[in-house]
Amino acid sequence: MTADCSSASGTGVPVPAPARPAGPWRKAGRTLLRNRSAMAALGVLVCMTIACLLAPLYAHDVARVDPFTSNVAGSIMLDGHEVDIMQPNDNPLHLGLSPIGPTGHAAYLLGADSQGRDVAARLLYGGRNSLLISACAAVLCLLLAATAGIAAGFFGGLVDTVLSRLMDIMWAVPVYLFAISLSIVTVSQGLKLGPFVIEADNLLIPIVIIALVYVPYAARPIRGRVLALRQAEFVTAARCLGVPRWRIVLFDILPNVMTTLVVLGPLLMALALLAESALSFLSIGVQAPAASWGTIIQDGEGLIYTRPMVAVAPGLAIVIVVLALNILGDGLRDALDVRDAARRSS
Repeated sequence: MTADCSSASGTGVPVPAPARPAGPWRKAGRTLLRNRSAMAALGVLVCMTIACLLAPLYAHDVARVDPFTSNVAGSIMLDGHEVDIMQPNDNPLHLGLSPIGPTGHAAYLLGADSQGRDVAARLLYGGRNSLLISACAAVLCLLLAATAGIAAGFFGGLVDTVLSRLMDIMWAVPVYLFAISLSIVTVSQGLKLGPFVIEADNLLIPIVIIALVYVPYAARPIRGRVLALRQAEFVTAARCLGVPRWRIVLFDILPNVMTTLVVLGPLLMALALLAESALSFLSIGVQAPAASWGTIIQDGEGLIYTRPMVAVAPGLAIVIVVLALNILGDGLRDALDVRDAARRSS
């Protein structure tokens, strides 16, 4: 009778198969899960996103208001009493009208703006547009920056010179000045791309503008990473074997650049959110009747001394989301940057 190869020393106890080593992405995921700050930031972002997605439910079923319709002559029931939405000012002469402040109830939880609209409902609707624009702009920016950075770093020569000088020109122009210039042109006449025409109130316009202005900031680190990878032994070996360039880019360069793209994602989204809020505050971003956190801050500019919550609430939302994105970005950098992890362990 022959001995079973799966038994240990003839005892009949099966020998466990060797554990498969964890890949770099799995190790990064485990490191990220152990980062409490990054996980808390991710939780905040998820909660903010879910709350904004539930904006129609809150507006129509909970608060029972229309956040996009003027209601200066309306009233609501508070504790069994009918209260006008627009009330006399608190000045000695009681001249003029001010919107109702925070009620603590489902309706007009954060008060009303100068047109009698529910600030809380508009805050959630505005968050949908702000988060959508910033996320899409960050993804589009990464796609453009990855294309430019990989092309410049891998092919070099004339391609690198042309793309680098173009990035330098865009880099030399202040971000907000560049964004404002593009926004003024597109808001006045829309965006024409051959046979396709994008209207001025389309959210694609701020997405494209914000993505373009931040391409140089993402393309430079990607180009530097590709320049280092181009000298790597596995790339040199692939070239010597006659592997086509496009296969080297897709299967050797791009997978090694993905960590840089993932780390840049949250940081670019934070920058895009700030840019979108600034453009919308200047009335050259999201156009009425749509709302964003920037447009709500603009609505509360004239009420800052009487009803500050109109401007403070979206401002706090922007601060919370940007802070959470930066903390998450730091956590991703610590989890994915192997060289940084080696320095910390040493």
